[in-house]
Amino acid sequence: MLRFTAICGLAFLAALAGAQTNQIVKIHDGAHWTWYARTDQFDAHKADIEAMYDYADKAFEALEAAWGMKAKESKYSLFVWDKTGGGFAAGDIGEVHAITGKESPGVACSYDAFSNVAHGIKGYWAPVLVTHEMVNLFTGSIVSGGWPRDWWADDRSPFPYVTSVEIEFGLVPLDAAYHLQEGAKDPQIQMFLKMKDEYGWRMFRRAFQMAIDDGIQWDRFGGNPSALRTNYVAAYLEMGAGDDLNSLMSGPVPNYDHSVVADIIRAHNRWHARATGSDAYKTAQDAYLSGRYADVR
Repeated sequence: MLRFTAICGLAFLAALAGAQTNQIVKIHDGAHWTWYARTDQFDAHKADIEAMYDYADKAFEALEAAWGMKAKESKYSLFVWDKTGGGFAAGDIGEVHAITGKESPGVACSYDAFSNVAHGIKGYWAPVLVTHEMVNLFTGSIVSGGWPRDWWADDRSPFPYVTSVEIEFGLVPLDAAYHLQEGAKDPQIQMFLKMKDEYGWRMFRRAFQMAIDDGIQWDRFGGNPSALRTNYVAAYLEMGAGDDLNSLMSGPVPNYDHSVVADIIRAHNRWHARATGSDAYKTAQDAYLSGRYADVR
């Protein structure tokens, strides 16, 4: 009995030591990101993870410069995710919240992305995933969550893909070249690339700012995905471009309807012309969404 108790005690201590070794801890405090990782995974990939600190800060600044818009916060959390093969953006990363004791928005990148080899490049996936999720964090926090999941981000993610490629070209051009090749046959990616080439970042900057000024929250516009939400987002893109985007969006974008987009833009401009501009439109839009107006679509 004594022998069994002693063995159980040793097993418990070993398990406790293992649990302590695998704790998630803060590993770095950068200009724009506070990094967290599991201790055993950080120890195993320390040099590869540390090599990304500078990139993440520079990508943050490049994204702000491209869009001409400041992030909601000057610093976010970057979690070296203890799962393999992916990443995410979140308004509150639970594993980090457990350490900070407060809401901890940021992005996560799988621990194996920092050391795996793709296209002959060690750590190829780290800047790809970090930048991609950074774009989602920015659009979700600066403008609104709930972007169309079938042609913007989530199930299909062509916009963060294209934006991350553009950021990577300035910082890790070889990675960007391979990343761009991977989307060469995707019609939605090609659509956003053409928008960026023809209208520049100013198109998206204007669209985002107009949506912010109008108090837009995409989750109020139908389901996700839905024709209503898609055509509202398309309308703001068209207003941002200051041009008809039918030739680019018809085909690649599910549920896109050029006539509905035109109706939305006409209603937007009509209500902005009444009284107090965006305030009048926001009031009318609220009324429309609650069923009291039929002409704000």
